Amino acid sequence: MKKYSRYIDYLKPCFWYLAGGIGFGILYGASSGFGMPFIIDKVLRRIFYEQGGENEYSLFYVIGIAALIPAVFLLRALTGFFSGYFMSYAALDVLKRLREDLFAKIQTYPVAFFDKFTTGDVMVRLSGDTSSVQVVLLNFASEIFRQPLQVAGALGFLFWISISKGEVAFLFVFAVAVPFCILPVQIIRRNLKSRSKENQKELSNMAQLINENLGAVHEVRVFGLRERENKRFEKSNSLLKKCGLKIAKYELIQQPSLELLAATLVAVTFVYAYFAKIDFSTFAAIGVALYFTIDPIKRVVRLVSDFIKVGPMFERLNEVLDYKTSVPEPEDPVDIGSIRGDIDFENVNFAYGEKSVLGGVNVRIPAGTSCALVGESGAGKSTFAKLAMRLYDPMSGDVKVDGVSLKKIATERYYENIGSVPQYPVLFNDTVFNNIALARPGASADEVYAAARAAYADEFIKELENGYDTMVGERGDRLSGGQKQRIAIARVFLKNPPLVFLDEATSALDSTSESFIQKALDNLMRDKTVIIIAHRFSTIRNVDKILVFQDGAVVGFGSHSELMEKCPHYKKLYEASERA
Repeated sequence: MKKYSRYIDYLKPCFWYLAGGIGFGILYGASSGFGMPFIIDKVLRRIFYEQGGENEYSLFYVIGIAALIPAVFLLRALTGFFSGYFMSYAALDVLKRLREDLFAKIQTYPVAFFDKFTTGDVMVRLSGDTSSVQVVLLNFASEIFRQPLQVAGALGFLFWISISKGEVAFLFVFAVAVPFCILPVQIIRRNLKSRSKENQKELSNMAQLINENLGAVHEVRVFGLRERENKRFEKSNSLLKKCGLKIAKYELIQQPSLELLAATLVAVTFVYAYFAKIDFSTFAAIGVALYFTIDPIKRVVRLVSDFIKVGPMFERLNEVLDYKTSVPEPEDPVDIGSIRGDIDFENVNFAYGEKSVLGGVNVRIPAGTSCALVGESGAGKSTFAKLAMRLYDPMSGDVKVDGVSLKKIATERYYENIGSVPQYPVLFNDTVFNNIALARPGASADEVYAAARAAYADEFIKELENGYDTMVGERGDRLSGGQKQRIAIARVFLKNPPLVFLDEATSALDSTSESFIQKALDNLMRDKTVIIIAHRFSTIRNVDKILVFQDGAVVGFGSHSELMEKCPHYKKLYEASERA
């Protein structure tokens, strides 16, 4: 029950709805389980067996007795509606806050979280798993009090009529039937949980496959991967179908078994009533009571099997909610204010799993320095930048800004002081204006336009269909790569942070645009600490310092001229780029 404890806490804010649902559920159970067989017994007896002679009743009396039947049904309908509505409100409120907590938690997790959970898996957990839980939780909330209370009411009537008629054999028959009601639950419980976990895993795999396919539309067409992708999807879909059939097999066994039990009980009751010379009204009342006993048990069994089926989904949701972040927030954060931009790496080591990426890095980059990171692919450049941005924490050693460990600074406060232009920037499906303005909420229109001009984006933006009000499309796909990068650069101009990270910010531009952007970046780098991940040496001519990486180690640090004299590896890289 530990995995469900947080969901019990979620119920506290909607306590009165929960109490109302339980209260109406009690009335529903009483009116259904006890009321219906009791009324049928009295109506049949008084109207059909006690009519004639001295027991002749008036029209109004007969109408009054008969009106008890629709009155009980009306009470049952109203209490059932309000019980279901209040319990559904509580269930939906729990799911609403669960989704919000999940989404908010994901926003706080570092990049390492997405090394463990794929995008497709997170999407299934956030939407698919919560939707499945919602369906079951709604049914569970609607029925969990009504049906057991209905059983209790029907059992109460059976006890009452059996004792009052001296027919305790009915109780014996029912007691014998109880184990057969439990049997389907045990059969299902043994297999359903593992099958459901397997099913959710396959759903996540399919979601990831679809996500990859839609994100690689260009590659699929150009490299003729359509048949390969179809086969991958067919394989995943077949596995999902196989899991679904296994779940269906165990679910479908419960309905006929309980219906067979109910029919057997009625048959046994009929045989016993005949030889015991029980009158029809009593037999009918007992039959109705048995129905109102077996039917809710059947529903409860179905609810239990549904709950077992979503048990793995609760576990999957808890994995996200209970994820132990590798970039924890400090308990007593240091208020750094506006940072200067000194960056210190002190004996920093980092690895992705078992693969070491950085080893024993000791570097100090003074505030206001523009520093390029160069080296072969996989040498550690991007990891160095991510550690400086605190997207990861080092395995050992420390990264400091202005002499303060990043582990002692609130990440939100630190991010207020940094700006970034990734190699492949992402734009939101919003207007050009809003995509720039998100860098500094509350910025004026003039400030946004100025940032766009500084990034040499203003001219092409004005030529768009609706200028700054043009929708950029999903991930900015209505714009070219160079246009997206200039908008990303405009964001940094607007934010104007003291610490800037550039991942080859001009890589997607033509030569003409690159010359303008390079000038803009030169202006942007003034009085700022700038870390540039360099893929082309032509883009780092004007930097103050260059950091040279080789196999996870820093093998050189200095200006271009200094490195050409003292760092053979840098000289080799530079001469190779000149020949390319």
